[in-house]
Amino acid sequence: MDELVHGPQSIVHRKTKLSTKRGFTLIELIVSITIFALAGVAVHTVLANGITVWRRGNKDRTYQRKVRLATESMARDLRNTFKFSRIAFEGGEDFIVFPALILEKPDSNLDESEDCYKVGRAAYFYNKKRKALCKERKSLSEVEQQEGEIGKGKVLFEQLRKLEFSYCYLDNATGNYKWKDEWKKEEQDTIPAAIKLKMVFKKEIDREDFEKTIFIPIGTGEQRKELGSTIRQAETK
Repeated sequence: MDELVHGPQSIVHRKTKLSTKRGFTLIELIVSITIFALAGVAVHTVLANGITVWRRGNKDRTYQRKVRLATESMARDLRNTFKFSRIAFEGGEDFIVFPALILEKPDSNLDESEDCYKVGRAAYFYNKKRKALCKERKSLSEVEQQEGEIGKGKVLFEQLRKLEFSYCYLDNATGNYKWKDEWKKEEQDTIPAAIKLKMVFKKEIDREDFEKTIFIPIGTGEQRKELGSTIRQAETK
């Protein structure tokens, strides 16, 4: 009889004890969810900003590499130029053309296995529509057929706001080297002593103006004797 009495009482007592345990209230759940949401947004913002900075830095490095390769290619071509009667060394404020050795692919019909270089013309110029520095190589026959006109060329890099060339010449009157903005074949007897290159980039690039002076080994910068000192004096190097 005691067992029958004690049994239900113990069960009631256990149920009462279990019912005293508390769970999460609605407010606590809402606060917890809000905290986790804010933490998730913060982490996502940090990661997104980090990825944006990395992409921008990678893009800047790629652009800088293009600029460096383009200017090095131009400097190499200018240092290797030579005097050739059928292709004149000429240049203006935003373009320059000069004799160069052009690589031509071997003719399969002649069973030639080695590349060959022939006299041609190299040109570097500013494409105003694309805001780009372009490079063009043409063989001697192409230059003569097209009467020396510069075509579209290959884009080396874009987002260039301004391109300027200056040419170092020897002033007959003073015997000093000076700079001018163009190099006409009618005024010079030879190749300029040096080329000064200046590039101004678009604001989106966030880069300072680039300047480089390229000295030409065979260039003397001599002008025709009858010209005398007719060009404005510029800073000499």
